[in-house]
Amino acid sequence: MYRLIASDLDGTLLNRNHQISTHTADILTRIQQHQVHILIATGRHYRDVHRIAKDFPFPMYLITSNGARVHTSEGEKIMQRDVPPTAVDDILRLTEGCTFYRNLYHDDNWFVEADNERVLSYTNVSGFSYTRTDFAKVTRTGISKMLFIGDPDELNVLERVLVERYGTNLNITFSLPTCLEVMGQDVNKGTALQNVLERLSLTSDDVIAFGDGLNDKEMLEMAKTGVIMANADRRLKSQLPDNPQTIDNDHDGVADYLSQAFAEQLAQ
Repeated sequence: MYRLIASDLDGTLLNRNHQISTHTADILTRIQQHQVHILIATGRHYRDVHRIAKDFPFPMYLITSNGARVHTSEGEKIMQRDVPPTAVDDILRLTEGCTFYRNLYHDDNWFVEADNERVLSYTNVSGFSYTRTDFAKVTRTGISKMLFIGDPDELNVLERVLVERYGTNLNITFSLPTCLEVMGQDVNKGTALQNVLERLSLTSDDVIAFGDGLNDKEMLEMAKTGVIMANADRRLKSQLPDNPQTIDNDHDGVADYLSQAFAEQLAQ
């Protein structure tokens, strides 16, 4: 039996309204009662995810900012990996004046330069919101993630520029075709998950994971069973063609797969 379930949020555990259905919450709760750890691994800010996790009747580990932060179920921060301040400054200068929407995830804040109601819709459940500010006044230290939201063609160009400029010194990946994310070197959900497994004295053979974006790739590769959502990015499906798939997030794809994987436990 799996000992740990790791799941992405948006496009995976959450439906299109950015909510966890009653059915999915019930399945996770019942499985957790069989001494199975539940872990959320997301690109969202910790303060956002912490409020969502509080709605569950059990504690869970949280991997946030795509692996730049890891918190225990008690809220203790056990891992912090930031984007180097020099890289933050350089990328902000490089992208100054661009048409896409720039975001900075800081220890305690989410900084933006302009309002974006569509982005805020993702945080309706938690109530966590961004702070609009002048990026010239924002500290370059403590930045867990840089997020660029906009036209996929423009972001593809930015990705190529950043990869050429930084190579493997940064983790540059897409969570959605419209969302390009930049983290520190070797920062991803897979390395963060390994940190949690070591603390729990578990191995990757104990893990079943779920995801839909390229930023889930390392986590899905690490898990004994890495399940891809039907609504996943086609590039993720092409890069992991042998991984099992489940139905889409609007039809409780995670719960559907878990109901089969844990059928014996759920029948008790």
